[in-house]
Amino acid sequence: MRVRNLLYFLVSLALMATSPALAGPNDVHDMVRAGEIMPLEPIQRRVMQENRGEYVGVQFDQSSRTYRFRFLRDGNLINVDVDARTGAPVRRRQSF
Repeated sequence: MRVRNLLYFLVSLALMATSPALAGPNDVHDMVRAGEIMPLEPIQRRVMQENRGEYVGVQFDQSSRTYRFRFLRDGNLINVDVDARTGAPVRRRQSF
């Protein structure tokens, strides 16, 4: 079961990496400098403190201006979406 979940997760990462909505590091830094979004670090610290599980990583979606944090807990992938403009949680969901 865990191997299957990990496989789904890796495939989803590969598919998301090809998405044009995902911004590169320079785009994110430019948006932070322009005051359009908050820096990742303070949001990341808070999200990591508030969520259990193994931290997998984070992605920024430029079209929705959200940070998506990923955690593995009990073989399940947990996605936590946070509004990059305000730092407020938007959605939390579990993938099976």
